[in-house]
Amino acid sequence: MDVNPQLVEKITKAVLAALARQADEPRTSLPGDMGGRAPDAAALRQPTGPAPLCAAAPALAAGPALTGVVTAKRLAGLEGTIYLAPGARLSPLAQDLVKQRGLRVQAIAANEMKKSDAEGSSWLYWMQGHCPSALRVIEQFRGRLLEGIQGTSGEQLPAVIRSLNRIIAGGRGKLAVLFVPAAAPAICLANRCANLRAVVGTGRRAVQEGIDLLGANVLVLEYPQHGFLAMAELMELFLISSGAAPAPLQRQLAQLAACR
Repeated sequence: MDVNPQLVEKITKAVLAALARQADEPRTSLPGDMGGRAPDAAALRQPTGPAPLCAAAPALAAGPALTGVVTAKRLAGLEGTIYLAPGARLSPLAQDLVKQRGLRVQAIAANEMKKSDAEGSSWLYWMQGHCPSALRVIEQFRGRLLEGIQGTSGEQLPAVIRSLNRIIAGGRGKLAVLFVPAAAPAICLANRCANLRAVVGTGRRAVQEGIDLLGANVLVLEYPQHGFLAMAELMELFLISSGAAPAPLQRQLAQLAACR
């Protein structure tokens, strides 16, 4: 079969032109792809330091019921369901924000509220290290920093416990919460003091048993193990307690104190 040289040349030019156009077109990159280019050093660098013990999540779940006029600012960082206490209402801007972010609003009936308002309780706190979620819980329940203690180092824990024991013995406070990365040292030291009865907040059952059986007046929360919502739930349960030791336990402690 005879080949037409002109036809071959024409086809060849068309193919080369198509290849040239394809080479000039921008390449669509896949996730993590650099579009055929080598990534620069900054793009390859990864954080080398240890991960923080407690990091604030981009969005935190709603905590205890909000009271009064709820402004848009008070909704910052909240996701999911927003709980409103009896008589609480959203401001106009807050209503717009709820619609924009698709939040759910649930009003709590008066008969569902606890007899004592945990947010109104006077309580003390101290934090070893730093945890944004714990700080938010403190702000939510309006805690009061343990007086006379500066800093957040674990080396200060004995001084924290001594100060707390004096405050409770003197009637200047009845409940305290210690936010720590590990509970064992705080529990050991606190329960060596005559006026302190500490319990670890591992869950609702542990906190409730500490209240019922010990009249716990110190709650130790390991913040690496909890998010904001979990800590807020345990705090709400603890802060409505009296902090008074049951009579049978007081007799047992008196008997042990006389033991030599």
